[in-house]
Amino acid sequence: MAESEVAEKNYFPIREIARRTGVQAVTLRAWERRYGLLKPMRTSKGHRLYSEEEVLQIERVLQCLARGVSIGQVRDLLAREQSKSGESTEAGDEKSSWQAMQDEAACLIREYAEPQLRRCIDQWLASFPAALLLEYWLKPLHVRLERSRLPESQRAQLFFWPLLQEQLLLANGIARKNLYKEKSVAKPRLLLLEVTGQDQQAFIQMFIAALIAAGIEVVTLAYPAWLSGLGTTVREFGAQGVVCYSHKALPRNILGRELPDAARSMEAPLWLAGDFIDMQGLALAELNQLSLTKILAGNAESVVVQLRESLKV
Repeated sequence: MAESEVAEKNYFPIREIARRTGVQAVTLRAWERRYGLLKPMRTSKGHRLYSEEEVLQIERVLQCLARGVSIGQVRDLLAREQSKSGESTEAGDEKSSWQAMQDEAACLIREYAEPQLRRCIDQWLASFPAALLLEYWLKPLHVRLERSRLPESQRAQLFFWPLLQEQLLLANGIARKNLYKEKSVAKPRLLLLEVTGQDQQAFIQMFIAALIAAGIEVVTLAYPAWLSGLGTTVREFGAQGVVCYSHKALPRNILGRELPDAARSMEAPLWLAGDFIDMQGLALAELNQLSLTKILAGNAESVVVQLRESLKV
């Protein structure tokens, strides 16, 4: 297909589809090459072009993955559903994919199998959207690791969390470079407030991966650097707002005093997201009184959608 035909035929380049769906380009390519889930058109120069039907297909794939269908089984499942010969799939298969990934990671962590664990993480980051990985792999795995109070489990976590954070930092670095290459597209920018904790850093990086996939630039501010002059920092970075994300309860001093004080200096929205909202609903009273504070309820995928709507991405 010639480049001039793209607009007329309503085809879209991979970067646009990645922004619309929140699925990174590297994942879209893996779904095409490795699993045969997508069949984009090609320009005369070999660039991929996606139709609205391909967008619907991506949404179907995401729905299957959220249900727990193995990525390797999605194509056959969708084919059966399309032919109406399989109204329901095997429940055991649907529910086993994320569980199997958690089991594999937990086993590799216990055995300190670093090369194998790194390979698995790389493959999962390439094959699954970050928002789904956060909700259906990372959160349950974190709960599993936390439940065991044995000394060997604590040592295993000291091995795992820095490794995962390192892998995510590398992946996000590449994703950022690709995002910055799109100079013709105006991209919103957010400041993300970091809170201490090894496991929290991994969650933050996974959440950042989901934001970058949605076409949002992210600049992180580590605690306690963001406590003073947050409003000035927002203006200097040209950010459209600030996000405070945490998968666990925030310290009382941060939630009850330091974060509200920092937010009062801002003229941009402060979005609150993550599991701490449900855990500490009563402690959000002071923040809720600030007109520019907005709570983003729901899972990571829902939070990204709400942010995109607010930022008009």
